Amino acid sequence: MSAQRSYRAIRAGVETLPPLNLARHYHREGYANVVLTGSFAEAAFAGRSVARPGDVLLHGSFDCHANFAISARGARVLRLPWSNDRIEGRYRVGNPDLLVKLAETDPLAASWALATMIEPVEAETMHWTDRLATTLAKAQATHLAHWSEANGLAPETVSRGFRRAFGASPQLFRLEARGRLAWRDVRRSSATLTAIAHDRGFADLAHMTRSITALTSANPTAWPVPRAGQLRSSAEAARVTQGD
Repeated sequence: MSAQRSYRAIRAGVETLPPLNLARHYHREGYANVVLTGSFAEAAFAGRSVARPGDVLLHGSFDCHANFAISARGARVLRLPWSNDRIEGRYRVGNPDLLVKLAETDPLAASWALATMIEPVEAETMHWTDRLATTLAKAQATHLAHWSEANGLAPETVSRGFRRAFGASPQLFRLEARGRLAWRDVRRSSATLTAIAHDRGFADLAHMTRSITALTSANPTAWPVPRAGQLRSSAEAARVTQGD
């Protein structure tokens, strides 16, 4: 029997976020937050971001993140479905009011419009916690003691500082990121589960199975293996969304 994790559901439309911190939590479905007024911070697999009016935070399936209040009055956001797991993080849109108008009658149309409107933002100066998160999110084989020494930090400083910034220990963050990447491989690749486990750096198939099940509440074998035509369609959809 698979483990059952609690996921926060998202409803498409305009919502006002209260000026409260929200501990690290999980979402099953991908979604976008288009910031209309106010601001808040988020710490996710895609890194830490401060979202202001005109910013868009994109989340793929099975994302988990913590939110931190900035504006005294909270923030007003437009929530939209987002199905492209290949594009996550903070972006900008020039006309959020158009998306609000579209979403009033057709949230999916607004989501498609969003995919054509998003623009990249300039990279911000990265704190050491962000550099570590980038490494861990790629599920790279990084020994934390070695990383700490290379960056002139004590291991206990790294553990405490990262947990304070992201709401999870570096070990849990990396394990969940690795499980999420493996789940995507299961959904996109025709490779065997054993091959995926090896490629993603798991000790064995059982280790990967536990990680994916803990994150998605389902065994890897419960997810259908894509056919060749589905793989081509998925790749083509990603290219269209990214404007290639």
